[in-house]
Amino acid sequence: MDLGSQIKRQREVKEWSQQILADKLHISRQSISKWEQNTALPSFTNIVAMSELFNISLDEFIKSDTQLAEQIDAKMKMSKILQAVIVSALIAFMVFIGMKIASINIYDISSYFTDFGAILLIIVMFKLDWHKLDQIVSRRVIILIAITVVMFLIPAINDFIMSFIDGWKQAVIDSDFE
Repeated sequence: MDLGSQIKRQREVKEWSQQILADKLHISRQSISKWEQNTALPSFTNIVAMSELFNISLDEFIKSDTQLAEQIDAKMKMSKILQAVIVSALIAFMVFIGMKIASINIYDISSYFTDFGAILLIIVMFKLDWHKLDQIVSRRVIILIAITVVMFLIPAINDFIMSFIDGWKQAVIDSDFE
């Protein structure tokens, strides 16, 4: 049984209308309607509150709804990803400040960062669970992220191709002189 059916069944057992349940949760009646029709999912706070109002355990209340369990799990993983992004940004900021203090010119070592970043990106692409990411993040956000990443990689790709072409030209020139 899905969560929407469970909410409706428990509400009817208590002989409550959607409005009564909405008033008890301090939300709109339309929210209850959307939950019961499975067009929206309640927040975890509202799930806990409903399990208390219906006087049933959380396990009994949501156990049968695997979609909800997967979404809650995905949101928890997303918060871990967000934490990792924040920590990474802080580390990058500290490295940047350290480089400024040490008077290191970023342009002297930028190619190392670009190469290292490209290698890390490739590793991340193979390690990501794309199916779960698709469940967490909308397609528009994924497309915007992909465009941003590609825009950052264009200089690295250009440098790689140009160094390959320059190396090839040099090899041709060297072979002509021999």
